[in-house]
Amino acid sequence: SIDVKLSDNNGSPFRGMGKDELLVHSSKPFWRRLRMICISIILLGWLALIITVVALVLVYPKCKSPDSRSWWQNEVIYRIYVRSYKDSDGNGEGDLDGVASKLDYIKDLGVGVISLSPDYEDDGTDGDFHIKNHMKIAGSVGGDDALQRLITQAHGKGLKVILDFVPSQTSDQSDWFKWSQEARFRNDTYRNFYVWTNTPTNWKSMYGGGAWNTSSERSGEYYLHQFLHNQPDLNLRSPQVKEKLNEILTHWLNKSVDGFYIRNSAYLFTDYDLRDEPKVPSAVGDEYSDYDHMYTKNLPEIYDMFARWRTTTDAYTDKYRVLMADPDPMSNNVEMMKYYGHFQRDGVHLPVKRRQFPTDCGGQCIREYVNGWMDNLPSGRWPTWSLGDEMTKRFATNHSESFIRCFAMLSMTLPGTPILYYGDEINMVDLSNQPSSSTSRNQPMRGLMQWDNTPNGGFTNGTSPWISVGADYQTNNVKNQSAKGDSLMSFFKNLTTLRSDDTFRIGDYYPTVVDDAVFSFVREFDGKKGYLVAINFANTAQSRDYAKAHSTIQSKASFELTTGGSESFDADTDVDTSSLTLGPQQGVVVSWDYVAKEL
Repeated sequence: SIDVKLSDNNGSPFRGMGKDELLVHSSKPFWRRLRMICISIILLGWLALIITVVALVLVYPKCKSPDSRSWWQNEVIYRIYVRSYKDSDGNGEGDLDGVASKLDYIKDLGVGVISLSPDYEDDGTDGDFHIKNHMKIAGSVGGDDALQRLITQAHGKGLKVILDFVPSQTSDQSDWFKWSQEARFRNDTYRNFYVWTNTPTNWKSMYGGGAWNTSSERSGEYYLHQFLHNQPDLNLRSPQVKEKLNEILTHWLNKSVDGFYIRNSAYLFTDYDLRDEPKVPSAVGDEYSDYDHMYTKNLPEIYDMFARWRTTTDAYTDKYRVLMADPDPMSNNVEMMKYYGHFQRDGVHLPVKRRQFPTDCGGQCIREYVNGWMDNLPSGRWPTWSLGDEMTKRFATNHSESFIRCFAMLSMTLPGTPILYYGDEINMVDLSNQPSSSTSRNQPMRGLMQWDNTPNGGFTNGTSPWISVGADYQTNNVKNQSAKGDSLMSFFKNLTTLRSDDTFRIGDYYPTVVDDAVFSFVREFDGKKGYLVAINFANTAQSRDYAKAHSTIQSKASFELTTGGSESFDADTDVDTSSLTLGPQQGVVVSWDYVAKEL
């Protein structure tokens, strides 16, 4: 065997070398290149790690805060027809102080926003849009001071107040119209405040007859009125009118109003050249419905006005203001989505399309309604779900309470802002003794709020209310329903409580089982409880396997809420989502704890 001594220079050339010799060897090109390669690998590794971390921070979805939504997205809107809600002074007509006296009730419902009917100074005729002064509240409902008291008290309780904004028309008794009639010269400020012509078109009024009326003051000229003859249309093409309308918004914004509901918004502009409208192919008469209103409705100029008014409201940075608008109910969903914004300009926050369900509306009907919104909704926008208003037949007039409960569950748990009409929470119906007249303030869906079983339903201490109370007020009223845990009003409170959960406020929406009977979806967000909302709109019981419909649904879930119905659920017993049976027109909400996903 050969014995090699490691200490011997011949056996190990670098062993035992001195400092100077090592420096000589380490300075050779081979070792210098090796060191540079090693250092470069280390630096490139660190650089790649930093780039990866930065990229993940930028690309990975950020966690939403429970308060990341604006107040108008989080809250339920409560629409009030003021003259029918509560009379505070015994004169038989509801007023703003009456609304203020019921703020605790409104707050207890879980509502966060009050939307008031148009209550501006009018000409004394029977209508809501005969406005003489858009910057003054009618004395009959309490005047400006009463509105200010209401706003102050509402804000003190955490409630918002929205006013109607009516830019389409005035009363023929307004100063603006009087001055426009008296104008003699083309440079007169008020001459073109309204739409005047010497040669009327074939345009029709929505309420029958032609849309043009003569003026004794301006001989040979006609003014436009798409509604009643004593409601002349404002000319929004006039720069002076635009300025005045902006002054109206600014006036009320300075009074701390939280937003506006733009009324008659589809009718703000008419054709510049005043061209005749064509008849629809199937027309057999000469009424409003016999014409294609391509020159008087939904003109693209309305989107420019929305953008202008949005700029005005957004300028008030002390708090966020909201703009709502009422698209024409006959507009298709694609047309209605333009209300959110057009040509890269912001429009209104919340278009409100009136509910128009057939009496036999089932799962397919609901699917078309919901998908019409959700499938066409522009990115980053927010839908609305309207249960009713003062222009629509009350829900309970044509639909059963079980259907109403199902729809309420749907609208309160979908992404979007629900809009509840006063009295719908206690299942009020249209007045049977009140003839329907679109030209009158007295309409069946505006009956007195039924507070209790005293005369006039507790609406007034007087004896002659302006409109009657429902025939069922002695048994169906707020007082009676408050005492029942299974009442419709209690159900609404349960829904608004459920809706306040973070998952419903900020969570994602995933449709699951959707067919001709059932509409169901999941609401979930990382780190939060997940929910399945399953609603059977059919008149027969339905069983479905929901566990396979979405990846996060657990086979065993906890019961949260039901609309009531033939199938019972136990809060102490898990719900089997793989075989879930719902009775006729019954809905249920179940939940499961968040389960972290494996990467």
